[in-house]
Amino acid sequence: MVCGDALALGPGSLVSVLPDTHVGMAELRFHELGLDLRLVKAVADLGWEKPTLIQEKAIPLGMDGKDLLARARTGSGKTAAYAIPIIQGLLQDKMTLSEQAVRVLILVPTKELGHQVLQMVRQLTTYCARDIKIADISGQADISAQRPILMEKPDIVVGTPSRVLLHINQKTLCLRESLRALVIDEADLIFSFGFEEDLKNLLCQLPNIYQSYLMSATFNEEVKALKELVLHNPVILKLEESQLPDSSQLLQYHIRCEEEDKFLLLYTLLKLSLIRGKTIIFVNEVERSYRLKLFLEQFSIPSCVLNSELPVQSRCHIIAQFNQSCYDYIIASDEHVLGEKGKKRTGKKRKGKSEKGQDSEYGVSRGIDFHNVSTVINFDLPLSVDSYIHRAGRTARANNPGAALSFVASSELPMLQEIEEALGEGGSKGCVLRPYRFPTEDLEGFRYRCRVSCVWLRAV
Repeated sequence: MVCGDALALGPGSLVSVLPDTHVGMAELRFHELGLDLRLVKAVADLGWEKPTLIQEKAIPLGMDGKDLLARARTGSGKTAAYAIPIIQGLLQDKMTLSEQAVRVLILVPTKELGHQVLQMVRQLTTYCARDIKIADISGQADISAQRPILMEKPDIVVGTPSRVLLHINQKTLCLRESLRALVIDEADLIFSFGFEEDLKNLLCQLPNIYQSYLMSATFNEEVKALKELVLHNPVILKLEESQLPDSSQLLQYHIRCEEEDKFLLLYTLLKLSLIRGKTIIFVNEVERSYRLKLFLEQFSIPSCVLNSELPVQSRCHIIAQFNQSCYDYIIASDEHVLGEKGKKRTGKKRKGKSEKGQDSEYGVSRGIDFHNVSTVINFDLPLSVDSYIHRAGRTARANNPGAALSFVASSELPMLQEIEEALGEGGSKGCVLRPYRFPTEDLEGFRYRCRVSCVWLRAV
């Protein structure tokens, strides 16, 4: 295992960084990374005093032109870890190159993540917006509507593999001569979202030499396959950290609750203000998200719904409203990412709308940056350990505290045991789901009103 000073090693090195090693080292500030002053000022406006662990290690490597395969947990700042060196490189290129061209391609598995990357880059280029142009083509707008944007040759193009390949085939986008950097964000999801064939075809349209970044929350077989396709003698940055923050930052609870009492329990917790702040309530089915919203409306508790059946523009608008605190509660379903028994779907391509009208390029538990989430509630326990980790990762981001509470019915106990065993294997003290101590007698005062509302819901 190599730590600390080993970051000076050349390509092909495996760099593992331990949290305690990082704590003992002198912590760098952004202005000490040799960044353009305009970038430093934009970072300061975001309130970032110092880089996160992944940013501190990845930014210098990216600025040195290394191909990079980086694994870091959800909420660790991976987007800025590649965006900052890319913007720095573009600013340096602008000093010698006068021709406008698309020099960076950022591939994402979902439209929501594409929109998030767009917003992050815009924030980082606040003071150099005239020099750095970015376009997000991951949405489902008509290709003719996106053609004028690409005709301006933005410096950075963000999109899903299928959308980018469509523009290349329509000759509205050409990357063979100008591309200097390729990023694949959430790399472990690209193949499982059905983009394998599109990505392989897309790579054939790129130049022979360019810098590559693979950013992922896990190192699975799909990431290994992408590594062989995309990277050339890369530096592998593997952060040896727990999959979720420890109990000093993230409190994890579960409460035994049979199906008929889940609605009652949620209503009681909200009515008694035991759950405060911005909250994401996860369910496993689209229909269930609407039923839960209607249930809360019966008690004048406003919420919004986010699921794969909504148009991408509506989803981005809902996320923006939640982040702006127009709603305190968002009911989200991540049913699309999971197949039977919680395994990611692979094999068949899944693009556009499914038979049920669900957008296959959609993800809630991964990729979307919800701001200042205090609590995650698993109204339905997720169907896999990975899904639980990514749901819980929506809170306790950066240095902010958070809590995750899971409602667990008897039928969900095997999954609860699997989650606890997986989290315990990480060796993090306190990284387990504690029983939530709630006096069940307090439920009885709310039971009648809840029962009436549930009867009404069944009749709808």
